[in-house]
Amino acid sequence: MRFWRRRESEPPERSDPPGRTDRPGHPDPAARPAVAEGDDPAWLRHCAACGSLAAGGYVFHLPHGPEGLCHSSRGVDCAREQVTVRRAVAETGMSAEDLFTEVYAAIGDPDNAMRVEAAKRLGMAPPLPTGAEFDEARTGSAAEALETVVGQAIPAVPVIDGPRLRAEFRSVARAWSSKGLWSGTEQEAAGILRVNLERDVLRERFEYFAIDVLADAFCAQVSTVYDGVFSGYRIWRTADRLHLCGGGQAILGHGSPEAHGGRAAMWRERGLLPRPHAEAARGKKARTGQLLDELFAIGVSRGFVPGGEADARTREIGAELDRMGGLRSMLGAHEVVRAELDRTHARRLEFAWERIGRWLG
Repeated sequence: MRFWRRRESEPPERSDPPGRTDRPGHPDPAARPAVAEGDDPAWLRHCAACGSLAAGGYVFHLPHGPEGLCHSSRGVDCAREQVTVRRAVAETGMSAEDLFTEVYAAIGDPDNAMRVEAAKRLGMAPPLPTGAEFDEARTGSAAEALETVVGQAIPAVPVIDGPRLRAEFRSVARAWSSKGLWSGTEQEAAGILRVNLERDVLRERFEYFAIDVLADAFCAQVSTVYDGVFSGYRIWRTADRLHLCGGGQAILGHGSPEAHGGRAAMWRERGLLPRPHAEAARGKKARTGQLLDELFAIGVSRGFVPGGEADARTREIGAELDRMGGLRSMLGAHEVVRAELDRTHARRLEFAWERIGRWLG
């Protein structure tokens, strides 16, 4: 799925786009290459009235949002004119690299000449096929969905480089309202995805998980289908890591594109080991991980205060945490609940634990 684009009535004439030196410095997964220099023909369409920018017939830059388009806000048509990339950069304040990334992301057809040229200007290497194949699968089990993704779908996903990853993520981020791009090892990715699928299977009117490999988007996709609609997760591969984004909701434990590691990193900060790592732990760490998993399941299924009364098992977990580490252990668990679920769940947990040990509610 590509994010929304307003289609022009007539696509602009095509000529080769120019390039410009990339801005320095960028976090993993790969350093950004310099955007190649080139000629600067009129290749884009820009509207001086609303500020929109279009390529290949697709509007991809809307400084005032979709309501700010001329014909949707002021009752007049956009007066677009063909402009050079240099002028588009000057008019919009975008870098040449960001502009080419947007062009790539806006055009869904992988064979489109403009998209191919944008990929070239961004220095994208050709995807490396794995030779494995995968056909769409469906299941109502979170465990089976995870096993299918990790064991069959991901091995069939081609390996891409950093520039293509950023552009592909950009293409889906707006449509799905993705909160960020999570990156990590396959083991860490499996742990993060497991938590989210276990949440999704508890959704009201959940139907099934659909797993597929999207050749044109160079990724695997897991779709949670419920009540006739779906929310999805996409997984890409680079040389040494997997990259995951979710749609329509935050990935649990994931706060921003820079907060790599998601739930696993957050748990490590508290000296804990999340699944699947918890099985290798011993003593209090392993037991605390099990209790936190159970708290998560209670929170998303029946809640900590069903019917206005504190859930009995929730209180038992609080009492065990108190015995293990006192108020500090309870506060750590409370923070995990707040971060992974939301403040409302955290507040209800406070109520459920009232007067356990030194907990005051």
